[in-house]
Amino acid sequence: MRISSLARKPKRVAATASDEIAVAPPITLSERSSTGLALLRIFVGYLWFQQLFWKMPPTFAGLYGYVVRESQHAILPGYGALLQHTFLAGCPSLSSPVGCTAFVPLAACVWTAELLVAISLLFGLFTRLGAILATILSVQLYVGLAYTEWIWTYGMLVLLALVLVAVPTGRRLGVDLWLAPRLQVAEQRHRLARIASWFV
Repeated sequence: MRISSLARKPKRVAATASDEIAVAPPITLSERSSTGLALLRIFVGYLWFQQLFWKMPPTFAGLYGYVVRESQHAILPGYGALLQHTFLAGCPSLSSPVGCTAFVPLAACVWTAELLVAISLLFGLFTRLGAILATILSVQLYVGLAYTEWIWTYGMLVLLALVLVAVPTGRRLGVDLWLAPRLQVAEQRHRLARIASWFV
């Protein structure tokens, strides 16, 4: 029994059809969508900026109560113990940071990180880097405080930060609009520019 060449043709057609389905056209954002996401970025940056004022240096006293709450109500096993052995190490009282050896330097790091996020997102300067930092800070807040408030409060903050990581929103209404083409030219000669260009 002979197999005709016509019997093989449907297989080739099926392979061609599946190849066509596998290739999807790229998604491009309209100018209006890009501007809307840039406004979202500015809003999230303002949110981080506003949250700096209740935990100001040099004492960062407003932050202390939240760190204590995080150490008591963390949803991740071991996270509370980590806070107790770093931020709260040597603290004689859970009501005041007086006497805590490591609280002020670590609180200064948190405050500085939040300031960098605010500057990055408000001005669209290395926006993806700021959004990655915002994601890390938001996840930390979610792990420590999700059970003490509405559970999705910090979850939504994590999701907003992830959107800003995924989309280069600083290229609209931001310094990254000016910075991105210059980094793309420089990345052909410098490896550091190639790395930096991903963060705008």
